[in-house]
Amino acid sequence: MTPTTHVKMSGISKSFGGVEALSDVDFEVEAGEIVGLLGDNGAGKTTLIKILSGALRPDAGEITVRDKPVHFRGTRDAIAAGIETIHQGATLVDQLTVSRNLFLGREPTRRILGFLPRLDWPTMREESRTLLSQMGLHRTVDPDGVIASLSGGERQSVAISRAMYFESDLIILDEPTNNLGLDETRRVLSFIREAKAAGRSIVFITHNVFHVFQVVDRIVVLRHGRNVGNVPAAETSVEEVERMITGVEAVAQR
Repeated sequence: MTPTTHVKMSGISKSFGGVEALSDVDFEVEAGEIVGLLGDNGAGKTTLIKILSGALRPDAGEITVRDKPVHFRGTRDAIAAGIETIHQGATLVDQLTVSRNLFLGREPTRRILGFLPRLDWPTMREESRTLLSQMGLHRTVDPDGVIASLSGGERQSVAISRAMYFESDLIILDEPTNNLGLDETRRVLSFIREAKAAGRSIVFITHNVFHVFQVVDRIVVLRHGRNVGNVPAAETSVEEVERMITGVEAVAQR
């Protein structure tokens, strides 16, 4: 039977010197699920995601991907496991073209007359045109244009497109709508829905609770390095989630 739990993090703890960033945190994502990860600044969201993406190692706890234990030594291990992280502002190279960014680090090559492999530019351009068309960007984004010429929303869309093209099973989106205009935000949220429809699992990290309720299936809240909330989006409200983030209820009960 195919496991329904895509990623499971159990008892994750991490400290930096005398500062405890995470304490015994459990976090999981089901296959084909969109999970909103919320919390105030310093709540531990970034640390948790860096551990899941292989950028940090936990002090304690374990991670399983499709029920198999993993020990990421770096981000390449996480990518090999099908986990792609798209950071705020998108991890793209401004001076390179859109097509080159879409294949960055995984460029197709071909041999010409027996010489050393060279970048397969025709394949990259053609695949980029197809992908941009599927994403609704073919009218505004030129595969041969440089990334620096794109808007914030277009950059995020290109980064998401790259993750989908390489069939990443789990896409982590770190503040993908931050500083975007209304139309660009709608585009990014639409792409999140499309990624789910294509069978991907999504972790959506944001400070904007209203954006979360538009796309996620479940909401997880961290506060002071601890998991203080885990609830289906349909069973909670903006006000309740905000109370979990701020800890207002805990203060009121004292």
